[in-house]
Amino acid sequence: MIWDVWSFFLVKVLGPITAVLQIAAVLITSTLFKHDFYPENTAITDNQVFDFVIIGGGTAGCVIANRLTEVGNWSVLLVEAGDDPPFLSESPGLSLLSMPALPEWELYTEDDKFSSQAQKTNSIRMYQGKMLGGSSSLNYMFYVRGNKADYDGWADRGNDDWGWDAVLEYFKKSERMNDEHIWKTDSASLHNKHGYLGVSKSHWNETDEYLRGFELAGHEAIYDINGHRQLGFGIPFFTVDDSVRQSTAHSFLRPIKNRQNLYLAKNTRANKIIFDEDNRAVGVELASSNGDRKVARVEKEVVLSAGALHSPQLLMLSGIGPRRDLESIGIKPVVDSPKVGSNLMDHMIVPVISKSERDLNSLIKNLDVFTRTDHINLPSILGFVALDKSQTYPDYQVSAFPMPAGSPVPTLFSGQVFGYNDAICQNIARSGTHEQLYSLITYLHPESRGRITLRSADISDAPLVNVAYFSDERDLDKFARSVADYVSVFNTTFFRSIGSEVVYLERDKCKDHVPGSLDYWKCYVLNMAASQFHVSGTCAMGPRDDDVVDKHLKVRGVRGLRVADASVMPTLVSGNINAAVIMIGEKAADMIKMDHTEC
Repeated sequence: MIWDVWSFFLVKVLGPITAVLQIAAVLITSTLFKHDFYPENTAITDNQVFDFVIIGGGTAGCVIANRLTEVGNWSVLLVEAGDDPPFLSESPGLSLLSMPALPEWELYTEDDKFSSQAQKTNSIRMYQGKMLGGSSSLNYMFYVRGNKADYDGWADRGNDDWGWDAVLEYFKKSERMNDEHIWKTDSASLHNKHGYLGVSKSHWNETDEYLRGFELAGHEAIYDINGHRQLGFGIPFFTVDDSVRQSTAHSFLRPIKNRQNLYLAKNTRANKIIFDEDNRAVGVELASSNGDRKVARVEKEVVLSAGALHSPQLLMLSGIGPRRDLESIGIKPVVDSPKVGSNLMDHMIVPVISKSERDLNSLIKNLDVFTRTDHINLPSILGFVALDKSQTYPDYQVSAFPMPAGSPVPTLFSGQVFGYNDAICQNIARSGTHEQLYSLITYLHPESRGRITLRSADISDAPLVNVAYFSDERDLDKFARSVADYVSVFNTTFFRSIGSEVVYLERDKCKDHVPGSLDYWKCYVLNMAASQFHVSGTCAMGPRDDDVVDKHLKVRGVRGLRVADASVMPTLVSGNINAAVIMIGEKAADMIKMDHTEC
């Protein structure tokens, strides 16, 4: 009875109050704690000429702006629709508490009447940061590079120079590894101490026994998830340094705020890219938040780094996309590029909660981790597992968080970030009678492909986002088998010794299936599938004439235009994509330098 009351209070009362407090905290702290970390807004004039215009000051855009302005006689304009990151986003712990209130685009997927029906809206809110640093300013800071096979697969598709050996130097180039133990391991050669991006690891007593439990269940214990072996469980690395979030705004823009050749247009949106009669990009039409419109002229290149949702939108608004679609809404085609907006990939994610018969932690201690400076995040375990034990690359990822009895975090997180309906959230709250292991299971390599399309020719109309989860039936079976494979760990010796049992959250739509059966898990992943916000592939690179960009990230059919963000990925990588997007920014900047630097 008491847990029914607690679940009702948590979902119906504390949840809405928390949402209001999050917004208030972001606004108040941003007003009280002003800082001058970032470059000031530049007053640009109409038709002002720059060597490069970068559209999007997000994860990749900040990296590219840093690297291009290393060439002192190049003028670089960085255009960002948002503003500086709020004060709270800089704190690893406090930003987790306030994440739903941080600036983002408020985009939702279309309801396909099929998947994700356990969401309040039957659709998914696709969190994408709208501020300097983009999503690196609001993500959960996991530093995961992916698997060697991911990038070798890109190369095998005809994207020469994107294999593992080629991209490794760019992962290393950006990295400032702060973990001293790494240099004593066999993966020392894979890391760097001197890059812009601070990377750190923490240690929590709360995770020790669980890690031993996963090892006793047959999973390898791994110190470096980004090392030579990815399969296994270990403590993750985070993009955190000295208790500060290492967004690309903080790590790449802040150190160069006084470079004279860097120009920054904040609170400014690119309406379209302008081409001359030879299909060369010669300018960008800009609109500031106060309604002023200007054109920024370009001598060398436009670099589009607006993200996997907005980069294809802007290409289509500029006349590059499927001809029939563009003409149907009154846009004159510049290039008939049928794949723009297609090939949308995303990492689907579902929660799995187990509760034990013990409670080793206090609720107060659990809340304390958000503000402590000796730890850099919630107690966390990261695991990568292959269903076929002969594989060297994973099929699914596990992000697991030990939680004490009564913790509101799993319920609030599930409701605010993943948007589950009240019934699901109340089931999560009722499971908090004892210590929980709150696990998020990520399906890493979906076969399903979605699409971005335009609602209209107006930039202010959000694009239509059709993620098309489970449009390929193979994904439903393999994701369900992945969840079943993970929950089998709770039948092993250690987890039985602490009385672990799986909590079956979906009690409505899956009531006709035996809990724990494969049919149950198919129903579960179908209805519970949420996004890990790793949208990719909508301007994918490839060797074919109809691929959107080539291996140099140049847009086919025009000159002077590249795309450099998650949209160019031909396939998803095995893990969180932030590190891969930073790598893409680093590699894109070097390719641009090679094309425009005289020997």
